[in-house]
Amino acid sequence: MKKRKINWAYYIVELLVVFIGVTAGFVLNNWREDKAEIRLEQKYISSFYNDIVSDETTLDSLVFRTQKKVDNLMDVLKKTEIIKEPLNEDLAKLIVKEVIYFAWFSPTNDTYDDIINSGNLNLISDYELKEKISSYYSFLIEVKNVEQYYKDHFKDYGFPILYKNYHLFKQEFINDQCYKSLEFTNMFLAGMALYQQNLKMYKQALEINLELKAELSKVIIIKTNK
Repeated sequence: MKKRKINWAYYIVELLVVFIGVTAGFVLNNWREDKAEIRLEQKYISSFYNDIVSDETTLDSLVFRTQKKVDNLMDVLKKTEIIKEPLNEDLAKLIVKEVIYFAWFSPTNDTYDDIINSGNLNLISDYELKEKISSYYSFLIEVKNVEQYYKDHFKDYGFPILYKNYHLFKQEFINDQCYKSLEFTNMFLAGMALYQQNLKMYKQALEINLELKAELSKVIIIKTNK
């Protein structure tokens, strides 16, 4: 019986076709994944930019308001030093107004929380930009900690004094011994010092914020022009 001749060329061509097809599919799939990651990266960067702009507005307002509080409290301190007398009721009321009504920084960190919780931080291909983003949000934790010092101070010293001696609705003292006491003076001085610390942190946060905003803006322009 005559042996059938195997057409090796045919099978080699078939094998090459299958190999090329599989390889092409693999390359195409990787290309699609890369494109999807690039689009997701661009989405994150745009979201970060929007969050940073929102934080900038909040921080700018906080710097202004906190500076005003510090200035008002310093004016009280200077007046009492000049006349060398205890606080009068009007100045004491001003102190209460400044120390009891405060605002805290609430960062817009939805994008950062999302990218951290999803494990997608490495999608930010620019290493320096990624480091600046991480550093910014790490610094915001420091801001929160400094704010907490003031909250703790007022909780431990401010509220106990005012609850017993100050009518919040009428905005008047029950007796003048409250604002003439050492406890009230210490609350005032410590509160002013802590406000100054808050102000320093807000200014630093705003400076870092503006630097990060500029970097994000550059990356957005570059990626948009590609």
